[in-house]
Amino acid sequence: MAGAGDSEKVQMHGTTGSGNVLPISAITQETSTSMLFTRQGREDFASATHPRMQVPSHTVAKQLPLLCGLNDVVAQTGFLLTADSSNTVTVMIGGSSVSSTDGIPLVAGQSIMIDIVRLSKIYAIASTDPSGGTCNLFWLDM
Repeated sequence: MAGAGDSEKVQMHGTTGSGNVLPISAITQETSTSMLFTRQGREDFASATHPRMQVPSHTVAKQLPLLCGLNDVVAQTGFLLTADSSNTVTVMIGGSSVSSTDGIPLVAGQSIMIDIVRLSKIYAIASTDPSGGTCNLFWLDM
């Protein structure tokens, strides 16, 4: 057994679907060790459609699936959210407690990658009254 300041070398191997044996690597940073892996893309989107979301209110936050008429969408890594470049109203992004003054602001054309994998856990609200203006969001599951 290794003592304080000592390290043990361990070799791990995994197999691919074809039975090939491959080494598994790890990296140690400060106080923890993480496994290294290469993430592979997937064959298709989690959702067949990606409708534009119109943010209708500055008083009530809505879950994103409700804004685009979908059931919940589950992504592999998270969601890329983009405010419409023609927006005249800032969109606030956050959890269920997001408000028109407390959240992550997205101005026209701005994007954010959020590593939450369930779309229904992300909420949006307009920062000011969107009537007479534009307050839209686009999304992409990652």
